[in-house]
Amino acid sequence: MTGMDIAFFGSSLVSAYWNGAAGYYRGIVRALAMRGHRVTFYEPDAFERQAHRDIEDPPWAKVVVYPAAAAEARRAVEAAHHADLVIKASGIGVNDELLEEAVLDLQRPGTQIAFWDVEPPVTLERVHARADDPLRALLARYDLVFTYGGGAAMIETYLRLGARRCVPIHNALDPSTHHPVARDLRFGGALGVLANRLPEHEHRVEELFLRTAAQMPWHRFVLGGAGWADKPMPANVDYVGHVYPRDHNAFHCTPTAVLCAGQSGPVADRSSPEPRLFEAAGAAACVITHGWDGLEQFLEPGHEVLVGRDAGEVARHLEGLTPSIATAIGERARARMLREHTYAHRAVDVEDALGVRSGAPPARRAMKIVMLGLSITSSWGDGHATTYRGLVRELAARGHDVLFLERDSPWYADHRDLARPAHAHTALYASVDELQDRFTATVRDADAVIVGSGVPQGATIGRWVVDTARGATAFYDVDTAGTLARLAAGDTEFLTPELIPRYRLYLSFTGGPPLARLEQELGAPCARPLYCAVDPELYYPEAVALRWDLGYMGRGGDERQPAVKRLLLEPARALADRQFVAVGPQAPALEWPPNVDRIEHLPPAEHRGFYSAMRYALDVTRRDVTVAGWSPSVRVLEAAACGVPIISDVWEGIETLFEPGREILLARSGADVLGYLRDLGEPERRAIGLRARTRVLAAHTAAHRAIDLERYLREVG
Repeated sequence: MTGMDIAFFGSSLVSAYWNGAAGYYRGIVRALAMRGHRVTFYEPDAFERQAHRDIEDPPWAKVVVYPAAAAEARRAVEAAHHADLVIKASGIGVNDELLEEAVLDLQRPGTQIAFWDVEPPVTLERVHARADDPLRALLARYDLVFTYGGGAAMIETYLRLGARRCVPIHNALDPSTHHPVARDLRFGGALGVLANRLPEHEHRVEELFLRTAAQMPWHRFVLGGAGWADKPMPANVDYVGHVYPRDHNAFHCTPTAVLCAGQSGPVADRSSPEPRLFEAAGAAACVITHGWDGLEQFLEPGHEVLVGRDAGEVARHLEGLTPSIATAIGERARARMLREHTYAHRAVDVEDALGVRSGAPPARRAMKIVMLGLSITSSWGDGHATTYRGLVRELAARGHDVLFLERDSPWYADHRDLARPAHAHTALYASVDELQDRFTATVRDADAVIVGSGVPQGATIGRWVVDTARGATAFYDVDTAGTLARLAAGDTEFLTPELIPRYRLYLSFTGGPPLARLEQELGAPCARPLYCAVDPELYYPEAVALRWDLGYMGRGGDERQPAVKRLLLEPARALADRQFVAVGPQAPALEWPPNVDRIEHLPPAEHRGFYSAMRYALDVTRRDVTVAGWSPSVRVLEAAACGVPIISDVWEGIETLFEPGREILLARSGADVLGYLRDLGEPERRAIGLRARTRVLAAHTAAHRAIDLERYLREVG
């Protein structure tokens, strides 16, 4: 899909000053930009917001600030005449009625006009209070109405007012901002709540938090937020005052449970979660919330969230919570949010509502999928096991039934770190004969059968699969550059030239021009990229002490040895007072300086802490991958998801995954690496890591790959 040009008229993207919609705007706009859309955000210079900016103009949107006068608002609309989508948000605060009508003048074939209500209760109160409110007559002219959350009642209300369509777009989790961190003793206790003292919050805090604390005087409770200093409260409540956003993760991670108080009083629709629910769940907090219609759409009560409708229920939950139970609830909540409720998911919802995603059906059908891969049970010497694990988990989460078949190799049998993957049926076989005896009917009746590269006797298995399967068949090549090199050398253990055209689909860790070669020269009917991916449940920034200035994880064999010497060992010798580290089997001929730590193997459970303990991560590719290009490694995605800035050697297509200089640092020589280590300031170092993490979470998670795979299988099915 070619990205849209989007003109977005809202209150402010760059300032949260008297602008509660800022976080929502940023999450939505950034996610749309990450999917290839070009967003221009038009905002008025009003209410001193520009004087109180909290971010600079972001790289993922163009910000146009126009004077608040009516004539300038009209000129801003005229400047948006080129847009494919024009959005007028509610609650801009100046010239709202003018803009609501003016944007409709841009309506023409190929351009959609949307009204986006970011505060539905206020808008609906306005139009119901004034029978002659101009918006009533204008709603029917908009192509659709987006709303900040809401359920069936919200949709029905807007349809009765004349809207053609109404699509709720809930707020969501920004996993680059809200994630687990180390506990902070300032916020320790049985229950914490983070809420400013506002009329819509105060009643719930009184009922669900302060009264619970009074019933449990032997426990510590912690209250964060502005305005509570003169509020009478029990002696066991520790009021910590305003909690800055930088400490929100620690606040949510530290108490045994956190309360999401929500709003009380009459509202137009109770089917919308509060932002704090996503923040707390994203940090893997055990959340207690009041009951409201539609909660189960976001979290499963009793399993992923606890419901307390009064102080008694909250107290009973706390009495039954052990640290292990609370941790399990919080981890399940975080997993659910990452699977279904990030701003990346909301951007897809927006695209679906606009009908701009090609080939996307109105509903998906659950499939029976058989995968034959190198290994899912062991990551020892198998950098793709984590990709398989994340992919099958996300396929299962989307309702598919996955069977993973693995050769029972002694190497992997001796080093299994996940003998029974929870999200897929896994079966081991000792030989091709056993595989065929046990699974011919299963392969025949499956909706899709996928054979991975590197599988022992893969060509023999592939011929059996394409001869047997009635559903879609695919070859999943986790090393396309290596496959092409082996075919050129006459090595046909895993794949033969004659077999390639017989697979309906050729999936590849490599994108770009090599896919065209597979189709045009080797006869693949449909070659599509299915890059490696990262599992955000496992990879996120961890609060650990920095141990190394530069670290490398991967093999250092003959094909990588020159780059390892140039980009790791030379800088280590030049900076004898700095610490470096290399993980993985390395070439014996390499001479290691004393300030380079050596680690033979790290299991996946230790990767996150390892990445988080280094200032920079080095990514080095094999020579054939460097030549072919368009092939990110799983290690670079893992490091980026942990917020660690990456120094990479240079290969074609890398700029399509990360923006050089902003999201990744490129090095051709040891001098380049030395320049980064010596000269780059700490704020910029951290910013590069954060931007890379944001990019990965928006486009390169296992959830994205599961969606890609569904689309490709439908394409050839």
